[in-house]
Amino acid sequence: MIHRRHFIAAAGSALAVPLLQAQQARTTRFVIGFAPGGAADVVARLLATRMRFEAGGNGIVDSKAGAGGRIAVDAVKTAEADGTTLLVTPGSIMTIYPFVYSKLSYDPVKDFKPVTPLASVPYSLNVGPMVPASVKTMKDFAAWAKANPDKASYGSPGNGTTPHYVGVMFAKEAGFSYVHAPYKGGAPALLDVMGGQIASSVNVVSEVVPSALAGKVRVLAVSSAQRLPQLPEVPTFAEAGFGDLQSQEWFGLFAPAATPAATVKRLQASAVEAYATAEVKQALDKLAFSVNTSSSEDFASLLRRDLDRWGPVVKATGFKIED
Repeated sequence: MIHRRHFIAAAGSALAVPLLQAQQARTTRFVIGFAPGGAADVVARLLATRMRFEAGGNGIVDSKAGAGGRIAVDAVKTAEADGTTLLVTPGSIMTIYPFVYSKLSYDPVKDFKPVTPLASVPYSLNVGPMVPASVKTMKDFAAWAKANPDKASYGSPGNGTTPHYVGVMFAKEAGFSYVHAPYKGGAPALLDVMGGQIASSVNVVSEVVPSALAGKVRVLAVSSAQRLPQLPEVPTFAEAGFGDLQSQEWFGLFAPAATPAATVKRLQASAVEAYATAEVKQALDKLAFSVNTSSSEDFASLLRRDLDRWGPVVKATGFKIED
């Protein structure tokens, strides 16, 4: 015979198990610094849905758009270093911003642990209905911009991002005045190009491929070394006469600096495993991404090399943002 007190004790134990499991299950936040729908969102969402998490945990993407991505960086810098708050960011925020911004609230080397690079993608220069259909090449666009200085504008994901800097370099080389319009991400900038609010934009090409294939935006050139199979008719910047603009943006995963080495190693292994799946590779390939995961140590070396590379380049242009 089951006494009432035994039944209550048994019921309590049964309830305690899922309660304990719920307490152990932790949500991992992948923080991005740009609006949903852009490249950072795509890269982070694949991690959030494909990575393995301990104790039945799950992953979510947390967009903290603004200040060219710096809001997100600051949020992760000061987060608890337990592996549950991570930064997914384009490389420019870590490798160009230190030379662009006079006052930067973080140090990319001292304040973060590099976990792994994830994927890389080239840039594109895109025009919309504000630019006449007769403008078909980069040189055509430069000539149009010189003749229409009141309309020669371009959008980017924010001040100091590599797309912003690509626009600066293009205008300097082509010899025209190019008005920059910073957005809270590449996707909102592209929407305004397609809507005719601004003439052009510089985006990572992953944000542009679907709209280009649908005929909603015209891509004049891409920054890759060779033409992209996703957009085979589009020339490279080098083919268009602007070889100095050849470059790619990498997206990487970072943890707060105090994160234990064992946690970083676990996160790195799980992220690399997720990005090695056929489903992830196929999803990224459609958008012209290349998977480029590595060890944490190799990623740290890549970060240092890019800091050494971009420092002299940015300083030579005299480009600086007082913010």
